[in-house]
Amino acid sequence: MTRRNTPSSIALSPIIRSSRAKAAKSSAARSEDVNTVNGARVTLEDGAWVLVRASSNKPELVVVVESMSSDDDMKALFREEVKPRLAKFAEVGAYNQEI
Repeated sequence: MTRRNTPSSIALSPIIRSSRAKAAKSSAARSEDVNTVNGARVTLEDGAWVLVRASSNKPELVVVVESMSSDDDMKALFREEVKPRLAKFAEVGAYNQEI
């Protein structure tokens, strides 16, 4: 996804708002689990999850976002929550691909 090393303190907060949660009275979709094996994986109450990890063969970050609801929700989770957090780190650099 991007170049250079993984920032040591990527701000994937324990509260991630999805487009569904915002539509439902702006309530936050709380994380069910945070796993730091092979990157940082945040699983939400509704089963959606985000994984940010270093690539195994390139100096890049890999971001995987999954939603149990829809492709639109998955894209919104990336655009509204993950991308702005990663943008806070200059080390992340430019994207080589994006959903």
